[in-house]
Amino acid sequence: MSLSKGKAPHKRYTRKQKLLIGLIIFIVIDVVLFVFTITRYNGYDLINSEKYVEFKMPKSNALTEQEWQALVKNTKVIKYPKVQLSREIEHIKSQYHKRIKEYDMTMTEYLKEAGITKAQFNRQVEEMAKENVRDKLVLHAIAEKRKISVSNAEIEKAKKGILKEKGVNSETEYKKLTGESLSEHIKEIDLESKLLYAKIIKN
Repeated sequence: MSLSKGKAPHKRYTRKQKLLIGLIIFIVIDVVLFVFTITRYNGYDLINSEKYVEFKMPKSNALTEQEWQALVKNTKVIKYPKVQLSREIEHIKSQYHKRIKEYDMTMTEYLKEAGITKAQFNRQVEEMAKENVRDKLVLHAIAEKRKISVSNAEIEKAKKGILKEKGVNSETEYKKLTGESLSEHIKEIDLESKLLYAKIIKN
C-alpha cells in the first residue's frame, strides 16, 4: 500500500478522517505485513527453530491458509530470537512513520487521534513483531524439514517482478522513481520468507 501526494494541493484532514487513516494503518500492518514482506534479513535459515518454537509438524507439504493460521495459533514460543525481534519491531515502526508522514501527520498527532499513548503503541508494535517472528520461525522450520528452499533464479525473478510492478525496466529507473535502490528495498523487506510462504501455503 503506497500512496503519493505528488503535486496535489496541500490538504488537511478532519479528526474523523485522521482516525480512519490511523485505523487503516494499524489494520493493514497487523494483517498483511507478514504475507507481503520481501528480504529485510535472512537470519531465519540459520536458526535452529526448535530452540524457539514448539509446534506439530504438518503431514502435508502444502497447507491451506486456514491450516496455516491454525498451526501458528497453536505454536508455543519458547523464546524470541533477540536480533530478529528487534529488527521486526524497527521495521514495523518504520512503516508506521512512513505512512503517517504520507498523510501529513506527526507521530504525536497520530497517537492523539488514535487515542493511545506511546507506551500502548510500543506494546502493539511488539505484539505484531512477535507474531511475525513466530510465523517466520515456523515457516523456516517447515522448509528445513521438507527440504524446501528458494533458488537464486527465483529471487532474481521476484526482483524483476518488483521492477515490473513499478513500471520500470532497470534498477536505475527504480531508484529515480522510489528514491531508494532496489537493493535497499530488498534489504528492508524478506524475499526469501515470502517465496517460501508461497511454496508452503496454497490459496
